[in-house]
Amino acid sequence: MTARSRALPPAGRAAVLIVIAIGAACATAPQLATFERASSDVRPPSSVGPLSIDDALSRGLYPEVERFLATIPQATIENSPSLSAAAGRLLLARGDCAAAFPVLERARALESRPARRAEIEWSLSQGAILWNDFAAARDYADGAVQDGYGLVPGFLRFLGALADVEVYGGAPMGESHETDFDLRGFDLVRIPLTVNELQAGAIVDSGAVYTILTETFAKKAGVREIPESKAAGRGLHKREFPVTFGIAQQMTFSGFTLRDVPVMLMPDDALLFETTRGEFPVPAVIGAHLLKEFTTEIDYPRRKLRMTRADFRVPKRSPDQNLYFHRGRIFVRTSINRTGWYQFLLDTGSEPTMMTSVGLSRAGLPQSNKLFPKKVYGIGKSQAQWGRVQNLTIGVGGWAARFQELTVRDDEASYEDGIVGNSFLGHFRAGIDFQKMVLSLER
Repeated sequence: MTARSRALPPAGRAAVLIVIAIGAACATAPQLATFERASSDVRPPSSVGPLSIDDALSRGLYPEVERFLATIPQATIENSPSLSAAAGRLLLARGDCAAAFPVLERARALESRPARRAEIEWSLSQGAILWNDFAAARDYADGAVQDGYGLVPGFLRFLGALADVEVYGGAPMGESHETDFDLRGFDLVRIPLTVNELQAGAIVDSGAVYTILTETFAKKAGVREIPESKAAGRGLHKREFPVTFGIAQQMTFSGFTLRDVPVMLMPDDALLFETTRGEFPVPAVIGAHLLKEFTTEIDYPRRKLRMTRADFRVPKRSPDQNLYFHRGRIFVRTSINRTGWYQFLLDTGSEPTMMTSVGLSRAGLPQSNKLFPKKVYGIGKSQAQWGRVQNLTIGVGGWAARFQELTVRDDEASYEDGIVGNSFLGHFRAGIDFQKMVLSLER
């Protein structure tokens, strides 16, 4: 899920419309076999050069870009707005926001073209949002708008309303709890949630940018809605709906109680799923902006969820890093048929694992590999006809899964090359470590 708006240019749209990744609840899980696969068994991509650096960043080739930049004298990078911007965006993707800020600030000062400067300012704003520094995020976003970037006023008011709020207070670093979760009926991780003493169930959804509440639940719980914070939302099936922003004064889940949690408020039917197994209403979704405050282990076979409060705002130096931020969402480095590398949305709020038509094209898979369309049901009683691809191997974190059939989403690059959902993750004990930016999988 992410915030975007159809009327804006592709980069600017990322802040004002929410894409509902959990809307892809499918009727049946695809048949697959899992096996170990080392990254050394994956064919690497072609080398990154000075003319391909922006394309490589957009495709998620972050380690390759880092190796290329290491071959350039530091003085050359520091005197180039484009190279400085690339270096800053690389650090931002790694989650190393503190290191990214001065590099991107230098790029902004060097850049004379308003459109390019606006993109740098929006990158700075996204980094500040990840850092929970909403005052700086608002300042950078204002600069981007002044340079022509398309951000809706409602999103700017959301940032401004949080400028003096210490979000996610209450749980000390190191606090840890384990709880059971429900996976019956629909293969989505569901846990109890309480907002301002009102109880409900919530989906743990790494594919959502922010935590989301339905309008009815938020109103009953007394969530403070931010005035004039209206934006637009869109589900997996391109059905748009209005959203606003708010602040949940208290939220309890998995043994933790947090204060002042930023939330998106969404129409009830936008989180009502119509699948072949019946209706599935969802009053709440716990998204990535909150999840980054924890290390999370989802033990799918045992149906156990362990969360530990951790400081996301530390340098990222792990050689095993395979998680990266892109357009405000979290993506995992993935191989397709032993060829690297691709970026798939890490989405614990999606039943299926799937590819996009963009990813299919990037992987060079023949069109003849597509089968007849498959009907997928989703939010707001919407439906879509999607394609399928046969006999595909997806590799993630030292493991691979061979799918007899895999859904193909025919859409723009909103989800980049694909989505890693619970049909893949459900075979493992999956650890999501935002301190190290590592997805680990164990059997």
